[in-house]
Amino acid sequence: VLFLDDLQWADELSLQLISALVKDTENSGFLFIGSYWGNEVGFSDLLSNLINELESKQVQMTRISVVSILKEDVNKLIADTISMPHHLTKSLSDIVYKKTSGNVLLVTQLLQSLWDEDLLFFSPESHTWMWDSNAI
Repeated sequence: VLFLDDLQWADELSLQLISALVKDTENSGFLFIGSYWGNEVGFSDLLSNLINELESKQVQMTRISVVSILKEDVNKLIADTISMPHHLTKSLSDIVYKKTSGNVLLVTQLLQSLWDEDLLFFSPESHTWMWDSNAI
């Protein structure tokens, strides 16, 4: 198994190596997993050309598109993460959704960043999670 991330930034030689590996019919135990940001790949990009070439040669591929989640799902994710009722996390989730457009990776990274910067914190006095909406 070989997993490579951010293929949209791969150079031509790297993509040629990937192509040779996945087209090698004698290596049936090889699994390649590649990920890329679809919005950063155009029709004329090297990666698009490789994908088109592999499809034309009928190399078996499975595409999984990860889409943004809905605003309500961001709220559920945040509420579940900090163990609070959904109606109490709505103000935070509205801010997070606005900043991340529902991209799950960005949501989790932003929550971690808010925690690291003490903008999201647990208050022992009130026994609940709190956040500074203005600072966020």
